[in-house]
Amino acid sequence: MDWSDVLKLALSIFLVVTGLGLGYLFLRMAGVFARVGTSVTQVTDEVIPILTRAQTTVDGINLELQRVDEMMVTAVNATKGAERTVQTVSTAVTAPVRKLTGVAAGVREGIATLRARRAREKADREAADAARAAAAASAATQAAAGGPVPPPAPAPAAPAAADDGDTGSMKRPRHESPY
Repeated sequence: MDWSDVLKLALSIFLVVTGLGLGYLFLRMAGVFARVGTSVTQVTDEVIPILTRAQTTVDGINLELQRVDEMMVTAVNATKGAERTVQTVSTAVTAPVRKLTGVAAGVREGIATLRARRAREKADREAADAARAAAAASAATQAAAGGPVPPPAPAPAAPAAADDGDTGSMKRPRHESPY
């Protein structure tokens, strides 16, 4: 037996011991993988029902959110309808009120003008009566005195700028109309 045979024998023993070590290692690894597989199966068995319940809960929440969305859309539409109704009623009520206010303002202005005109005519009649009475008195005085009497001084004219409520013409209104 020479050295090459000894080396071959040592290499053979080394390879057999390495094979046995690898076999033992693979056996232990098989056990670890079996336990990992069991653990994964248990976790999967526990997680799947939880995920199923979570999915059911999320579906229920989505359904409720759809209902709330429908209610909100209905509420918004009802609010818009109520707003249109209020606007229509407001327009229907305010238009005749504005017209009635305008008519009332016109009647009030017409009555004020009529009163002012009557007052002016009455003042004119009284002034004319006073002038006639003064002329008659003057004529009587002249006849009694026997000669002409100087004419009386003319009565002062009423101020032209006095605002007696009569608009007279449409140039200057008595007051500003709100319409």
